[in-house]
Amino acid sequence: MVCCAFSVELKSLVVVLVAHLISAGLSKTVAAQKARNSNRWAVAGFLFGPLGLIAAVGMPDRHQIVYLRYLAEQQGYQPRHACGGQKGETDA
Repeated sequence: MVCCAFSVELKSLVVVLVAHLISAGLSKTVAAQKARNSNRWAVAGFLFGPLGLIAAVGMPDRHQIVYLRYLAEQQGYQPRHACGGQKGETDA
């Protein structure tokens, strides 16, 4: 009886480990497509499983943010703050 219980626990552990490995791989792929640090998101996907994958999918896309800002500036958008989102530039 103890052998069967150990076998079931081992199978459950393998299923959870495989699910977390799949989540890590998918999180890494999604993060790379969204121009984020894919290695960090792979670790998050492995540690948190499907929750890490859901978080990676919910991130905003950096390519889209840059493209939308470019379109807004072409239409005459002026940033409200003095920095304007640019690093290293200040208004004197």
